[in-house]
Amino acid sequence: MFGRRTGDASAPKRIANPGSTQTAAPAPASEPKAAVVAAPPPPKPELVESQRKHSEEYYDVKTTVFNALIDTIDLTQLAKLDAAAAREEIRDIVSEIIQLKNVVMSIAEQEELLEDICNDVLGYGPLEPLLARDDIADIMVNGAATTFIEVGGKVQKTGVRFADNAQLMNICQRIVSQVGRRVDESSPICDARLPDGSRVNVIAPPLAIDGPALTIRKFKKDRLRLDQLVKFGSISPAGKTLLEIIGRVRCNIIVSGGTGSGKTTLLNCMSSTIDADERIITCEDSAELQLQQPHVVRLETRPPNLEGEGQITMRDLVKNCLRMRPERIIVGEVRGAEAFDLLQAMNTGHDGSMGTLHANSPREAIGRVESMILTGGFSLPSKT
Repeated sequence: MFGRRTGDASAPKRIANPGSTQTAAPAPASEPKAAVVAAPPPPKPELVESQRKHSEEYYDVKTTVFNALIDTIDLTQLAKLDAAAAREEIRDIVSEIIQLKNVVMSIAEQEELLEDICNDVLGYGPLEPLLARDDIADIMVNGAATTFIEVGGKVQKTGVRFADNAQLMNICQRIVSQVGRRVDESSPICDARLPDGSRVNVIAPPLAIDGPALTIRKFKKDRLRLDQLVKFGSISPAGKTLLEIIGRVRCNIIVSGGTGSGKTTLLNCMSSTIDADERIITCEDSAELQLQQPHVVRLETRPPNLEGEGQITMRDLVKNCLRMRPERIIVGEVRGAEAFDLLQAMNTGHDGSMGTLHANSPREAIGRVESMILTGGFSLPSKT
């Protein structure tokens, strides 16, 4: 145990579970067999969990216990423990605080409170149960009180909420600080990533009027392969063979599509056709690609600091790639003038380079590349 114990006790508190008060009507004494109707099947556990809500009293008790934990625990000593030992230590201290505060709770409520507080101290707070689910594609937090998820292509509202906007902002800071970035009033927009590569976007007040807006594009733990895309019906067997040939013969590839259409997923699948002895250099705004080859160099852009200096753009990375003896250059997403440098690399001996961009069709993708080159101050000939 770390820290000191406080023995002050407050008035007992009862946590009411909104969904636990149910009354069952007695069945009639002489019920004919023909009138017996099978009860409807219980709802799926995932939906029940996502729609469950706590009472305000639960959050008040959670805040009281959490503040007592911060006053009691020695964070310096806690930082020296691994994740499992630190979680066990926090659970022991919280259990003792609950007894000292005379908080009356059921076993299930106490276990849930312990898990919530451990997630607040060691993880991403209320987001932890959602991040642990592999069936969720997107997590959308619209302020402290509203959270949506996308499951199976459908968006649904959850019962997940934060104590206030300050807690949500602290979690956003915790996420972006892991990749050396910041989000505050002076820099209210930030792109980052989670340790598993999931894409994160944060926009904070004053730009977000109703509180910080956090969006997480989750990646599945198991990386997809081309044969799995055939199994899912996303591509045909002939299409799989064509993509494998394109990757093997080192064709230059641009994957186009709309938002959430699977551009990065397809790029990850096609990267499996690259030989293990090739030197690959990736350039991304936030590292998302999951390449399995042994010779991979991953580069990432950098936003400016507080003085507005030190920014490294995607174009800077692509230009620097040419000095690193690449055999293939992969750009996570082409958004601006770096399209010119990528095309230059493709036409100067770096065959097999890949990239993605937003467009609704292949023809529009060509037009988008031309537009991005023009935004960089370059002029294109009217005829080629």
